[in-house]
Amino acid sequence: MQGHARLRGGIGRLAAAVAVAALTALAVVACRDDDSATLRLAINPWPGYEFLYLARDLGFLEEEGLTVEFVERPDLGSVRAAFEGGKADAMTVTLTEVLQACDRGPRCPRVVLAADYSDGADVVMAVPPIKVPGDLRGRRVAVEPDSATTFLLSRALETAGLSLADVTVVPLRQRDMLKAVSDGRIDAVVSYPPAALDLARSGRLRTIFSSADVPGEVVDVVAIDPHWLTGREAQAEALVRAWDRAVVWWRENHDEAVRRMAEREKVSVEEMEQALASMKILRSAEQRFLFVAGGPLERSVRRHDLLLRRAGLITGSDRTAEVITDRYLQMALNSGGLPDAR
Repeated sequence: MQGHARLRGGIGRLAAAVAVAALTALAVVACRDDDSATLRLAINPWPGYEFLYLARDLGFLEEEGLTVEFVERPDLGSVRAAFEGGKADAMTVTLTEVLQACDRGPRCPRVVLAADYSDGADVVMAVPPIKVPGDLRGRRVAVEPDSATTFLLSRALETAGLSLADVTVVPLRQRDMLKAVSDGRIDAVVSYPPAALDLARSGRLRTIFSSADVPGEVVDVVAIDPHWLTGREAQAEALVRAWDRAVVWWRENHDEAVRRMAEREKVSVEEMEQALASMKILRSAEQRFLFVAGGPLERSVRRHDLLLRRAGLITGSDRTAEVITDRYLQMALNSGGLPDAR
């Protein structure tokens, strides 16, 4: 009898847990209980994402039939938190944050667009006399909590036969890294523009590794909640088309575009030019190669998954097969009428 009671109690607890999980998922979806085409997009400062602001400010989003509400956050971690907390339907992030969102919540976002891939913009910087990643053994390295900065640090250490266990990882927001360097509390940082520009300007650090050393692995993407995508294929296609128009406008009106971006990011035009030169900005036709089966994006997702698991940052089931879709890229390309690349 006691065994039956324990069994019934266990079943009751299991049922309650299932009910709580279901209600949590429903609560997130219920945040959008209307049929609005508005896409709430969590976004952080990053030169590659400025093309989304261009698409908005130049009216391309509206002309393509999509309203986007920009949910601005200071860094990648808080962008992911906004998505996970139901405050956004989409987010501009790296593959690290995509996989973490899949691991931690009921919504596993889909990568629908690759804004760019970093070709030197993401950096590991260190104070002298540290010169190469191997010199980081036993050192204090600042990384932005739960973000792609951990991935880049892992890749840097791998090149020297080291791992995260060989350094002291210090979680810090990007905006706090410069003071920590000035105070002598850390020996190295992993950063990206615009914060990396301030760090470089300080003259206290030198770059010892960057995303250029692992080409195509640090990809900045737009990832959208699959629940929002259901029944909104035209709106997702509109996002891709508006993105393409913004990139073409930048190429045809370079000086004005860079001036606008620099003003928004609160950096000089020269610094914005430098940042954009260290990343590859891609129109939909130019990024198709990333999305092919077994291609660069899929390989990068799997490498991110492996390193995040080794670091204990994700622990759940493998979701790598779910996160990439070229459906909306193909829809935009097949619809015709996209502006020619310049």
